[in-house]
Amino acid sequence: MVNGLPSEEIASFQGAENARIILIALFCLSVYEWLITLDDEIKYFWNGPWGMSRILFLVNRYFCPATSVVALFCVSLPNPSFEVCKRGIQTLFIVSIIALGVIQATLVIRVWYLFAQSRLMRTLMIVSFFFTNFLSLYYAFMEAIQLKITPNLTTLHIHGCRATRPDRFWRLWLPSLVLHTLLYSLTAFKAIKNRRTFKQTPMLKRLVRDGGFFYFVVFLSVLLTTIGSFLQQYPQINIPAIFSNFVVVTSSIAASRVMLSIHSLAAKLGSDSAWLLNNIELSRVPWRPGAKGGEIIVDRYPRNPFDDEEDEDLDDLDSQFSGFASLKTSRAGRLNDETW
Repeated sequence: MVNGLPSEEIASFQGAENARIILIALFCLSVYEWLITLDDEIKYFWNGPWGMSRILFLVNRYFCPATSVVALFCVSLPNPSFEVCKRGIQTLFIVSIIALGVIQATLVIRVWYLFAQSRLMRTLMIVSFFFTNFLSLYYAFMEAIQLKITPNLTTLHIHGCRATRPDRFWRLWLPSLVLHTLLYSLTAFKAIKNRRTFKQTPMLKRLVRDGGFFYFVVFLSVLLTTIGSFLQQYPQINIPAIFSNFVVVTSSIAASRVMLSIHSLAAKLGSDSAWLLNNIELSRVPWRPGAKGGEIIVDRYPRNPFDDEEDEDLDDLDSQFSGFASLKTSRAGRLNDETW
């Protein structure tokens, strides 16, 4: 007992203060990341036709930080009433899952474009997306319904709400981890399937690289939150794990970076990111961006990088196809590519 207060009560106060500090730090990180990438956001997402990818990016960009504001409200309001605390924390649980669903939808669309010819894979992604988000929302509603606000039994002037801590809070984030594992596995599968042309596919390489980075961020944040939610006997760790909004903020920042990276590469290649992902098989031919935006140039007599491995096997077939007429080509206009 310290100054007339039980040690458990002191630990709870410390946990609430830790949660507030982490929330402020994460909110500042979100603002900083927004400021340093605002130029790219304006360049790639403020112009051109509206599409689902653009809408989801902007919603993630501005809605997810709003969830941090709700969380800050819950832990910083001086002497809040029971009703305000209960509604505030319940809202935080629900909007956090909605924000995470927006992040997941953004990534589902990226992987969706990779499987333009596979209805089975697209169906698997959509079913998994809705099922995992429904499961997370269900757990969030259950925790919100069972939430109990605890009174301040001390004479101290406290800031923020005091509530019971959910025993199985990790259930809210586990479905998200399963979905992200599936999405990255499908991306890796696409890369392995096209491994012979992987080095000549900048968009697929970028998606695998950034997807791996994003998956690492999600896995680490969910792992830390899960471990913290189990440590009920350590309020200094348990309270920040539940109320700091750590998973949503880190996932939102990582998703924004992935989207900006993909659009940046698409701009360098002179095309739209959705078109490049839909036509990923175009990487099988040696093409390069032309001098004008959206123009691509395919070499007429390319050298296949795998010919050296297969020359011996194909020598015997040359005589069989010698009677066929050579490939006829035509062109419209005159190529004027100064960089070639």
